[in-house]
Amino acid sequence: MKKLFFIPALFLLTGIAFGQTPHKGAIVVISNYEMTLKPDVSMDQFLDFYVNKFLPEFEKNYPGIKVYLLNGDRGENKYKIGEMMICESVEIRDKYWPTENGENSEAAKAAEAKMTLINQEVAKFVVDAKRTYTDWIIK
Repeated sequence: MKKLFFIPALFLLTGIAFGQTPHKGAIVVISNYEMTLKPDVSMDQFLDFYVNKFLPEFEKNYPGIKVYLLNGDRGENKYKIGEMMICESVEIRDKYWPTENGENSEAAKAAEAKMTLINQEVAKFVVDAKRTYTDWIIK
């Protein structure tokens, strides 16, 4: 029971601390991942890297976007890894990803170029990752 209370409390405090509260017109992208880690990598090692190195680098290179790591606790995605990305607006989302399942924009290509080193580090942990997602607009 403590674990169930702790996680919502952590998200609430994180939202207050960083001032990134979802608001009307913001985009919330919920992603699910199925990934295969390298044999010598534990999930805890990957999650530590992802939260402490990858996400800060991503947020630095994609201004207007905040990302939270999700860990499935119940239901269809129990024990799976997810992600909640909050784009401040449709315009911010479209600045990087103007079409669904389309090519990245020039802004996204520029941000990805800055992410080259950290993406190379991801390859030290992950063999393969499959992502499914849905973009949700807050009304």
